[in-house]
Amino acid sequence: METENRTIKIAIAEDQSIFRNGLTKLLNDIDGFEVVLAVENGQLLIEALPAISVDLALIDFRMPVKNGIEATKEVREKFPEIKVLLLSMYDDVEFVESAIENGANGYLSKDDDAEEIQLAIKSAVETGYYLNDRTSKMFIAKMVHSGKIQPVFEVGSGNIFNENELVILELICNEMTTQEIAEKLFKSRRTIESARTLMMSKVGARNVVGLVMYAIQSITKRNSFEFAQLPSN
Repeated sequence: METENRTIKIAIAEDQSIFRNGLTKLLNDIDGFEVVLAVENGQLLIEALPAISVDLALIDFRMPVKNGIEATKEVREKFPEIKVLLLSMYDDVEFVESAIENGANGYLSKDDDAEEIQLAIKSAVETGYYLNDRTSKMFIAKMVHSGKIQPVFEVGSGNIFNENELVILELICNEMTTQEIAEKLFKSRRTIESARTLMMSKVGARNVVGLVMYAIQSITKRNSFEFAQLPSN
C-alpha cells in the first residue's frame, strides 16, 4: 500500500493517559498521520472500530478490561484489513514472538523515538510487518533455526534476485541491521527498506524471516554466501 500521498488513520489503545495523550500529539504532528481514536483499553477499541475508518491500531500490551493480546486477536478476526503494532516496555524475542503469533504485524517499544515510530507505522501499513533492528537480529536467529515460523510463498513464485538484492540478502542473513547494511553499501536506509520490500514481493515472503528461509533453501549454492556465520542449534 502506497502511503506517500495519503493520510494514515491511526487508533490508539493505551491505559496510561499521559503516554496516550503524548503519543496522540506526536502522531498528529507528523505529516500524513491522523489519530482518529484514542481509548484506554482494548474493549473500547473493539467497540469503536466499526464506526470509523482505521488503517493501523497501536495497542498497549498491558491494559485493564481487554489486554493487548486479546485485543489484537479480536482485531485480526473482525477487522483483518487493520494493521496492528503492539506497544510494550518489554524488548525480548519471546514477547515479540508471542505478539506475532497472536496476529500483530509488529512491535514497538515505548522507549522508541519519533523517527522509529513513524518508520514502524509506515512499514506495517505498506508491507504488513515491522520489527525494529535490535529485535530482528534476535528474532531471525531464533525463528529460522528453531523452525517455529515457516514462511509462506506465493504459488509459482520464482523470480531471481539481481546482484544488488543478493548482496542485501546475504547481509540480512548475517544478522546485520537495516542501518548497518545501508552504511556498508553506502546507501540510504530508505533504499535498503525499499529493496527488502521488493525482494519479499518477488518470493511471496510475508516477513524478513521468509527472506532468510528462502536464502537458506534456495540460494545456498551461491558461492558468495557465507551461512556459517549464522548461529547453529
